[in-house]
Amino acid sequence: MSTPVSERSVRLLDSMLPIFRFLSESTWSRRRGDPGICDFSMGNPHEMPLRELVDAYSRWIEPRDKHWYAYKMNEAASREVLAGSLQQWRNMPFETEDIFVTNGAIAALAVVLGTIVDPGDEIIFISPPWFQYEGMILNAGGVPVRIRARDGTFDLDLPAIDEAIGPKTRAVIINSPQNPTGRIYQPEILNELAGMLVAKSRKSGRTVYLISDEAYSRIVFDGKTYPSPVSFYPESFMLNTYGKVLLAPGERIGFIALPPGMSEKAVIRKSLLVSQMINGW
Repeated sequence: MSTPVSERSVRLLDSMLPIFRFLSESTWSRRRGDPGICDFSMGNPHEMPLRELVDAYSRWIEPRDKHWYAYKMNEAASREVLAGSLQQWRNMPFETEDIFVTNGAIAALAVVLGTIVDPGDEIIFISPPWFQYEGMILNAGGVPVRIRARDGTFDLDLPAIDEAIGPKTRAVIINSPQNPTGRIYQPEILNELAGMLVAKSRKSGRTVYLISDEAYSRIVFDGKTYPSPVSFYPESFMLNTYGKVLLAPGERIGFIALPPGMSEKAVIRKSLLVSQMINGW
């Protein structure tokens, strides 16, 4: 008997079943909300939203013109603010036209995958991963390729990544600081990864992109510094969100940024815009 849903939906369901079981059958599900428990499962805040965020919402909710709540995307003012902030923070000359405002980092990843992935393209991601990578790759028509982090250190297993990259590889997703391990990938590792991606791209004649998920890049402790992977490899997409640092993850405020040295920018800019429109982000 045929299934009432698509084969893609079946694959997506299979990829998400462990999460559904965790949410409904685990010890966590039975103790969720217990007083005194620190719940780090979903990246939700343990404190009230920042007062400055609430004040900003109060100040800007009043419409300034008839188009205040109209259909629009990538407002120039927000792109300029984001570009200026990135220039100062990352010491890289990001351009306003290279910033794409999205509904959080999840939407940013969906837009990027929709831009670069053809059916059957392989996307490498690091395990243990953020739980939606596999499903989002499948939803974009790609093939998820899971590479385990190094035991003990949770660092990138560069030999394993090198071996996994083949003619169908389209991108490598890395998340630093990594969710759930907290690992910050250091410059020497990122340099080696960048060199590997350059060599693999030349060999196949097709760019292998780096997708840098930087959702936790502003949440760094113990005097550590955070090196952005896009500083090491120009063929990268920076994905970011303000939801975590502003203690308001459900507000879905995020963006995509293209680094200054990225090639084929004119085409990628237009394609990202189309992907935003098609994906509804």
